[in-house]
Amino acid sequence: MMKIKRKKILWIRLLVYSLAMGAGTFLVHQKWDEQARATFKTALLQELQKRDTLSIPYISNWTAISALEEVNPGVVEIALDSGKRKYEIPCFKFENSLVKGGIQRGLLTALLDESPLDADSLHGTWNKLLKESDIFLKTHTRITVWDFQEQPSSAFSKNVQKFSQTDSLLSYYMGFRCEVEATGYASCEWWLLSDWRLLAIGGVCAGIELLFFIFGKMYCYRKNRQPEEVEQEGLPVIVVTVEQSPVYQLGEHTFFDAERMELIKEEQVVKLTPQTAVLLEKFLQAEGHTLSTSLISETLWPNGSGSQERIHTLIRRLRKSLGELTALQIKFKNDSYHLIIPHFIGKNALTNA
Repeated sequence: MMKIKRKKILWIRLLVYSLAMGAGTFLVHQKWDEQARATFKTALLQELQKRDTLSIPYISNWTAISALEEVNPGVVEIALDSGKRKYEIPCFKFENSLVKGGIQRGLLTALLDESPLDADSLHGTWNKLLKESDIFLKTHTRITVWDFQEQPSSAFSKNVQKFSQTDSLLSYYMGFRCEVEATGYASCEWWLLSDWRLLAIGGVCAGIELLFFIFGKMYCYRKNRQPEEVEQEGLPVIVVTVEQSPVYQLGEHTFFDAERMELIKEEQVVKLTPQTAVLLEKFLQAEGHTLSTSLISETLWPNGSGSQERIHTLIRRLRKSLGELTALQIKFKNDSYHLIIPHFIGKNALTNA
């Protein structure tokens, strides 16, 4: 029963540790994703600011402008060589456009037509910002451009094969038609989660487990030392002298030699202490194999020094010895101890030593 209880406690501890680490991992990952989105936008703005010195018609020294609140125009019209053509701007593109003002979006169209975004350069800038923020994510970027015929063409940064569509963090859209899409991808492996919060949670779990280990060792040490301490207190040792010392057969190939104070099963031998040997023989001789606590006390401590604690200690020793070689058990009920034997021990079970 004790072993089963300890296993249950161990599984409960492991479950608590797993839940704590799982919750910590989830929260840290969520935090990193949030910071990664912010740094991706910063990286995108820095890439655009590299183009400040480009000269485009009617514009010089262009600088990236923060997003301006403006209602989605829905449809924009552009004059082409083939004539005027209308383009619809989906709501999700406008909501995630880097800048929303019509003039600013037009400037980005001219700027990115003159100097297109480079996926590897954007990826490098983003990675640099992530490392500076101590965010450990595996990333890559994708740049997609829709031409005037609304046909997309995409360019990817390196190691794209290691990512899936579910790793996409967010996309920003640029241009008068929101025709340029910059998408950031990020994935996080559990061994990369070296955030101090997770390290702290792991340290606390390890500390708790270390305390359990230390207290468990101390408990086992004290428990194993207890019989020696009782002997040192001067427990009287009963010397049994009988005319005939029988050998009891407790099971198939299992015997109890009362004279030698040994439990024997084939080649296995368990040595009993004098008191446990006397107690076992008394159980085997008693009617119904039952002994009251008062009878045990009078038999083993005739000087009146017997106590419940001493009886309990002696019963525990006998249980331990019996459990090593036999199926015999000792149960307590109504102030008496009962030796439960899985078979009947009769006259034929006794042989003279």
